[in-house]
Amino acid sequence: MIDEIAQADPARDAAPTAAEGARMDIRLHGLLAEETRPAAAPRKRPRRALVLVPVALATTAVTLGVALPGGKTPAIIQPAPASAATVLSDLQGKVAGAAGESGRYAYLKQISYTSHMGQDYVAVIPHESEQWIDANGDGVGKELVHDDQATFPTPADKLAWKGKPRPPYNEEPYALDNVEVIGLSMKEIKALPTDPVQLRTLLENRDNVIVTAYAGALLSFAGTPQEVKVALYGVLRSLPGAELIPKATDPLKRTGVGIQFDDEAWRTLFLFDPDTGELLGTKSIGKKEVPGRTIEDWTLTVESGRTDTAPEAKPVTPQTTAR
Repeated sequence: MIDEIAQADPARDAAPTAAEGARMDIRLHGLLAEETRPAAAPRKRPRRALVLVPVALATTAVTLGVALPGGKTPAIIQPAPASAATVLSDLQGKVAGAAGESGRYAYLKQISYTSHMGQDYVAVIPHESEQWIDANGDGVGKELVHDDQATFPTPADKLAWKGKPRPPYNEEPYALDNVEVIGLSMKEIKALPTDPVQLRTLLENRDNVIVTAYAGALLSFAGTPQEVKVALYGVLRSLPGAELIPKATDPLKRTGVGIQFDDEAWRTLFLFDPDTGELLGTKSIGKKEVPGRTIEDWTLTVESGRTDTAPEAKPVTPQTTAR
């Protein structure tokens, strides 16, 4: 039968061209592949897709359990944790969008847990200070020293401190002249660059003060221009070794988000209000301040803003100043 069909084929003596031969080879390979390919499984009805509500910010870790058939262990969907840089950017945006304040005086109330070092003791004593500073750097200051709230790094410090004479402190309002913030006059503060790179360069080349110390003082001071404060968040973001502390609490029991910097001599924690972006305070741990002890000092910003009123300074010489 096959021979008869071949004899009847009118094209039996015609040779294919090269192109026709190539097409025939491709088709032949395709037919062979179809014969060896396993049969396709019947299509199943598609399941309803699971829709997840997107997470707005990565600063909050949300864990979602997804039930699997057959009682298997639920899958965990969790966004990547936020970084210190991400949080600083978020805080920076909140400060940039805050409404500006007006008033003759830059008002600042702080509580500083200051280490007093004697020959054989270290005592950490809270200092409560207030300042009303005008545009020229003049104004009024007031300070209370809470000796009764002193704490000590070791029991030996407490024993050695007991009975020691306390220096007198003037608790009346006193006049302030030419106030500086870590060596920066009011004129210099107003002239600080608002570009983070330029600002960091300027602060790094001033005296022997670390950049984080400048940042803490300038962020808490109401006399610092808002644009400079915004730039300071960029400065902190550019510093190496920043660590995010998602939740930290200060001695006043205020809880916020922390950004910590660690170097050979100091560990500095910045505590920020996550709602406003404002600085609540800083904690400084001196690793090499006193042999055998770790010195921990807090500087808390209780209130910072502008006001048109200030108390009347008494005509006395203060024993201490707030800065």
